[in-house]
Amino acid sequence: MFENEVYAGIPALLQHLQEKGVRLYVATSKLQVFARRILDHFELSRFFIDIYGSELDNRNADKRDLIRHILEQERFDPSAAVMIGDRKHDVIGAKANELSSIGVTWGYGSRQELLDAGVSCLVDAPKDLVEPVVTRTATMPRRAATP
Repeated sequence: MFENEVYAGIPALLQHLQEKGVRLYVATSKLQVFARRILDHFELSRFFIDIYGSELDNRNADKRDLIRHILEQERFDPSAAVMIGDRKHDVIGAKANELSSIGVTWGYGSRQELLDAGVSCLVDAPKDLVEPVVTRTATMPRRAATP
């Protein structure tokens, strides 16, 4: 679980996006309980408002369902949110929920996999994420009040 490495530039990127007012969430197919432990271990949890993942009973294992769940829980306008991912499942989940998607080429998926899935934007380095993220989330509303 902890035999990973944080990609170079990611903590600085997350800090920069946070300072720009971007509200960051994790949407992973990994079990939520493990995702939280991994992010805590690598001292990345502090950058995220919340961490969403699949459940032990297999709920939200499909990225389409997970993103739908997050949109409902957080009351986001999909047109003002963006999904960043390295696999086709991230792009498919985003498209199914009317979000734009940014594919990153330094993860597990390939450039061609992301392009074939119909990614909205493709970036090759963490520093290249700032502009497309800020542009796509500039109008993202704050979380709606719960009645």
